[in-house]
Amino acid sequence: MFIRRFSKLVTALVIMSMACASSGFTAEVVDKVLVVVNDEVITQREFDRAFLPIKQSYEANLQGEDLQKQLDQVRKAFLDQLVNTKIAISMAKKAKVEIDETELKDRIDKVRSYYGSESAFLEALDEKGTNLSEFTKEIREQMMAQEVVDKEVASKIVITPGEVSDLYDKNKEKMVSPHRVKVRGIMVRKGEAEDDEAKKKIEDIQNKLNKGEAFSDLAKKHSEGPYAQNGGEMGYVVQGQLLQEMDQAIFNTDKGKDTGIVETRIGYHIFMIEDIEEPRNLELAEVSEFLKGQLFRRKFEEELVKWLEEKRKNAYISFK
Repeated sequence: MFIRRFSKLVTALVIMSMACASSGFTAEVVDKVLVVVNDEVITQREFDRAFLPIKQSYEANLQGEDLQKQLDQVRKAFLDQLVNTKIAISMAKKAKVEIDETELKDRIDKVRSYYGSESAFLEALDEKGTNLSEFTKEIREQMMAQEVVDKEVASKIVITPGEVSDLYDKNKEKMVSPHRVKVRGIMVRKGEAEDDEAKKKIEDIQNKLNKGEAFSDLAKKHSEGPYAQNGGEMGYVVQGQLLQEMDQAIFNTDKGKDTGIVETRIGYHIFMIEDIEEPRNLELAEVSEFLKGQLFRRKFEEELVKWLEEKRKNAYISFK
């Protein structure tokens, strides 16, 4: 569901705000109430914590009156978004929404993993002006709000086959599979000595290939790359995905042939071209799920705006 993907963005913003906290925010800010939303409140401290990464982003690109003007506009819009979030949280609490405690723990552990150790994580929370208990409460409430939006908005969206087909017909010329090549690779990392043993090793491998030894067997035995255990199988690649030297060799080699030795800053490589797919128009069945996702995202955003507008009419909202 789209709302699940949205939850990842929420977690990313939490991580970003924690990472930025030490450069500008302190817990000394007066914790006054900015807005009352039903039984919830938005405090100055809560707003500052959440808004800091956005503020720093604008400060990195603007200054003077332009900066202040933009910040004033963004600050109002961001506060309005927090009000919407509080409305969803209030509804979730009223409905006694329960969340999966394992998922809650996983989300917190994901944030914790960015800091390497428990002490570093707790220190980051302290610099942010919060603690583990408060942070857990925030994540819990975000998850509750997401459950409400999922139930009230996302679950009611219907995508019909006709809509998918219509979107495909309107964008058929854009639905093209790129030129791509299926490859296997062998890599020998460069050493530090001038008479690099790596070059001698890759030349020996090339000689064995020329004598008919199987590429996959040689990759398993000699490759120092990440695909060695799979016989060097890298799957399909498109131009621009690999280093320039690799691209040039791979996309100028015929199917069933190897590229010969390719030198990069990493080491020496040999690639085997197993298959070549030319650009082609994709059929509806191949892009159906992608198009459904596009349609869902569009409808979700439209319906969420309508839903929030309706809920705000019946909510108690008081700006202090």
